[in-house]
Formats: sequence, structure tokens, C-alpha cells
Amino acid sequence: MARRKVTLTDEQKRKNDEILERLEEERERLIEETRALQQAERRRPGRKRRKKAAEEKQVE
Repeated sequence: MARRKVTLTDEQKRKNDEILERLEEERERLIEETRALQQAERRRPGRKRRKKAAEEKQVE
């Protein structure tokens, strides 16, 4: 079955551009927030991970 070529109206193209712009801004904001959280976690003292319960039982 042949695919039909879809043509968007100028209004649809404009709305798509606005949505894509918002998504890109959201993506950049999330990247910045994630980076800030990772840096804060690195700076936090006493951030050593606890042993899992299964590992602790094997040690005993």
C-alpha cells in the first residue's frame, strides 16, 4: 500500500514549531537540573553507599 504524502498547513507548521521549541526548552531545563543534582550529590559529605541487606547477611 502506497503512503500518501501529508502536507501541513501554515498554522499546523507554526504550532508544531512552537511545540518543538517548548520541548527543547524543557529538555535543556531538565539537563541543567540533573547536572545540578549530580554536582550537589558529589559535594555532600558521607555519601558512601550502604551495603545491601543480602550482602550484610553473607558477611555475618
